Amino acid sequence: MKLKKLKKKGALKLKAYTKYFLFLGVMSIGTIALGQSGYYIPINFQKAYTNNTRSYDGKPGKDYWQNKADYDIKVNFDPSSRKLTGNENIDCYNNSPDTLKKLVFHLFPDLYKKGNRRDFDVDAEDESGGVTITKLIINGKEINYDVNNKNLFLNHTSFTLSLGDFVLPGAKININVEWNYIVNKGSQIRTGGVDSTSFFIAYFFPRLAVYDDINGWNNFDYTGDAEFYNDFGNFKLAVIVPKNFIVWATGTLQNSEEVFTPKYLKLLNEALNSDNVIQIIDSLDYLNKDITQQNSFNTFKFSADNVSDAAFALSDHYLWDALNLPVDKKTGRKTLIGAVYDKSSEDFYDVEGIAKKVIGYMSYNFPGVPFPYPSMTVFNGLDQMEYPMMVNDTTIGFKEVYALATHEIFHSYFPFYMGINETNYAWMDEGITSFITYCIMKSVYPEAEWNQPFGDDYKNLIGNFGDEPLFVNSNKLKRPDYNYICYDKPLSFFLVLQDFLGEDVFKNTLQEFMNRWNGKHPVPYDFFYTFENVTGKNLEWLIKPWFFQYGYVDLSIKDAVISNGNYEIHIEKKGLLPAHFGLVINYSDDSCDTLEYKASVWMSGENIFMVTVPANKKIKKLEIMDKTLRDTDLTNNMLVLI
Repeated sequence: MKLKKLKKKGALKLKAYTKYFLFLGVMSIGTIALGQSGYYIPINFQKAYTNNTRSYDGKPGKDYWQNKADYDIKVNFDPSSRKLTGNENIDCYNNSPDTLKKLVFHLFPDLYKKGNRRDFDVDAEDESGGVTITKLIINGKEINYDVNNKNLFLNHTSFTLSLGDFVLPGAKININVEWNYIVNKGSQIRTGGVDSTSFFIAYFFPRLAVYDDINGWNNFDYTGDAEFYNDFGNFKLAVIVPKNFIVWATGTLQNSEEVFTPKYLKLLNEALNSDNVIQIIDSLDYLNKDITQQNSFNTFKFSADNVSDAAFALSDHYLWDALNLPVDKKTGRKTLIGAVYDKSSEDFYDVEGIAKKVIGYMSYNFPGVPFPYPSMTVFNGLDQMEYPMMVNDTTIGFKEVYALATHEIFHSYFPFYMGINETNYAWMDEGITSFITYCIMKSVYPEAEWNQPFGDDYKNLIGNFGDEPLFVNSNKLKRPDYNYICYDKPLSFFLVLQDFLGEDVFKNTLQEFMNRWNGKHPVPYDFFYTFENVTGKNLEWLIKPWFFQYGYVDLSIKDAVISNGNYEIHIEKKGLLPAHFGLVINYSDDSCDTLEYKASVWMSGENIFMVTVPANKKIKKLEIMDKTLRDTDLTNNMLVLI
């Protein structure tokens, strides 16, 4: 429902029940004691506070640490056979206080390995033998990568290697891996073939799992549903492809003069110096086969610092629009924005303009943090998925393309700028991103079609078994429940929180959270405690029911009676979750008024809130405006008096 404040008709003095204001005042006085007893904290989180890696004020603890892995990757990809062959050198830094007795590696392409578990069906022709590792060297010592190696444990989409020489705290370990696999032709689950000569390739290299202060090794089975969690590092990526293929990837292209002919090098440089759209490649350019250097193969070299992942895409017929947008007034830093798409994808002709507008809005308005990366390429693939500096977006249509592009681009902040564990806390990236998308769409593209993600379907689940608290480990959820709990329900929570704090306070607090935790690995408590610390408010009354208890939003108008010359209107909180609302009062003379109430009216724990209105005009109808977008029962939101 689109909400707007109705204009008052006539001069009225409106008096509201004020008991909750006294309670609010008491709760806001002085420094709030933060969270040490108010929230349920699992044992694995408790040790982080005991070890001073995290703190109850929401800041990284004095002994906070995280590991780092730098990757130098070289891959050769043959579009005709779809075989990817790679070599990588990894420098892993053990910044933890622990001695590492084993290493855990993810092999995400093994999702397509025949016989492996998956949350989605794939075509039989896309099932493969998985990743073949032909060489594994640890600190110069070659490891026998074989099922008969008693120190090697292969499991679904990962392998664990027990070490003879342990990695001591503060030590660096060098790893070299050679591997190959066949990229899926169809059945795209975030990666694979788009058409016969276009590909979006992600999760293509063996990578070290995260070892952190909460869980130690984060070894999870990737089954295609829950998303990812990786450490930060510096990436060098070289992609070798046949001539006439162009590669776009995470990072900044380092050797444009080696791969493009002068005409297209000039156009690329024009885009690098313009904040207006430059069409680098149109549909006719490919006919001459003179875009790339006419070597048998070309190597596209990219470099990216302090990112958690890398992906690349290629095509021999995609169009390419680009511009370079200033995103930071203080430094003058710019972001090269590209839209890369098939000529038949009509909605993609608007994507470059959409990306420019929303990246500017994100940088200067909300959240008001300069876009963190030097490039962003929106590639016309077959999914709706984000990667550092890359987006894989399907053709979706003119009405939906605005929200889709906005949503996936904003993921550059959450989870990548913030290093969030998407596998366990998907609400921290999908929920926040859905909320920000909602806010941006209302401000930037109010005319565009935008529906709350999975909203219509969620209506059938609200309050039923499967409507989980937000704190639930998202890796344990299955779709469709995953959609509702990770996208839709947290969006409603953020609407409530923003309304309670006010837009400016919410924005400033979110910025401080991002300032504290960018480039690190925040967990839910870091978010909770930062918001309490920065605002000076105890938020347990709001966070505990939404995150740790089963419940739903259901506000109703219980009754309205006249007493002592006033209408006493009783609003009932029938559901557990506190929520803000508007009360629309329609009078018999056809005038109306709207009263706005924050969720804090329920802070005291009372389930009845009384609104007092002078009875000098007859009330015809009362109606609650559902401002969370998720009131369970709208039939009790209206009361007709006459």
